[in-house]
Amino acid sequence: MLKVVIKSMGCKANRYESDRIQDKFEDMAIFADAQIHDMRNADVIIVNTCTVTHAADRKSRQAITVLKKNHPTAKVVVFGCGANTDPESYTNLDQVDFVVQKREEIDELIEELIEEKKKDPKNGNEAACETSNFEINRTRTFVKIQDGCNNFCAYCIIPYARGRQVSYPSEQIITEIKRKIDKGFKEVVLTGINIGMWKENSNDLADLIQMILDKTSIERLRLSSIEPQNYSDKFIELFKNPRFCPYLHISLQSGSAEILKNMRRHYKKELFADIVARLRKAVPHFSITTDVIVGFPGETDELFEETCEFVKEMNFSKIHIFPYSKREGTPAAEMPNQINPNIKKERCSYLANIENNMRMDFYKKNTGRIEEVLFEANLENGFHTGFTSNYLRVRLNEKSKEDLTNQTRKVKLLKLSENETMICKIIDIE
Repeated sequence: MLKVVIKSMGCKANRYESDRIQDKFEDMAIFADAQIHDMRNADVIIVNTCTVTHAADRKSRQAITVLKKNHPTAKVVVFGCGANTDPESYTNLDQVDFVVQKREEIDELIEELIEEKKKDPKNGNEAACETSNFEINRTRTFVKIQDGCNNFCAYCIIPYARGRQVSYPSEQIITEIKRKIDKGFKEVVLTGINIGMWKENSNDLADLIQMILDKTSIERLRLSSIEPQNYSDKFIELFKNPRFCPYLHISLQSGSAEILKNMRRHYKKELFADIVARLRKAVPHFSITTDVIVGFPGETDELFEETCEFVKEMNFSKIHIFPYSKREGTPAAEMPNQINPNIKKERCSYLANIENNMRMDFYKKNTGRIEEVLFEANLENGFHTGFTSNYLRVRLNEKSKEDLTNQTRKVKLLKLSENETMICKIIDIE
């Protein structure tokens, strides 16, 4: 039996592509572990690389080193954005056996490795495709609706790694969601590189969401990261549907008008504020998270303070804070007035304190609310965990007599625990 370990780095689009590989292997009855559980003596390691920052590149290489140490005899296959952008940096690694740039190449490669294993005298003539008993989380899954990006922000390498934007056909998307439902999934997350730009003839993202809600029985539909743009009233109103989760990760990057312009972002902060206001008017408990890049070239103390003040006005439920990282081949890497790393560190720390206060405030606002939770796991101690529709992680306040995994229950949010998980109590089966 060929045993494959899949490690996905970076964004949800990468996770989707890794899941697609795992699905393919399931069809071939190959033991594939995309979650890196307790597999030992793997035959193949597949690493889906990320290159959004230098830190992401470094983490991808570190993952290869760790996995190869744990599985010293395994063949290492590398693909993804890092491999597309800088293949030589991976072909030069001693641990890497293959660098591929298309998912189809991985399928072909695995089939070749199966044939090699069949010919190994130690394996006799047995086919290397026994069905395993590996259990996969059948709660939440990803469906990619779009790929590529045309924005070419000054700091970003992703358009070079992913290419120009392309939308997947609605029929294909709906068919895939129905297959996921048949496999037992209760929640689908629509993902891509710039999903707000999905188009099909005269239809836009709002129309696609409406089609999914109308033509499938998926219990929960969620969006991954999305760019700020002029969203229609129809799009905003869709979040009132209880099946469409009131949560968005909208990338801000800076709250300074000057820095946004220098970043070549395609919106103004006034538009961003309008989006946030309209979402919260439609659904008061809407959760909005964001990204902020600190220390972009030319960011003075005054411009950084503009970002801090704007962030406070938006009152995000969470912020992912990144110090600006040079990417060779992008315009920002050649810009003057690069910021000292120590200043970036100080600003990240300052913004992190603001972020922490906002996050705690969001927890407080949700305490006492009634929410539906999709339980995703039963912990070893017998307590179930899951997520609310607005993406708060929760844990039951007591052990359940039944296995609630992949079930939706109405709960009351009681309090915040030390590990930032909301303690909840089931109220619909008392």
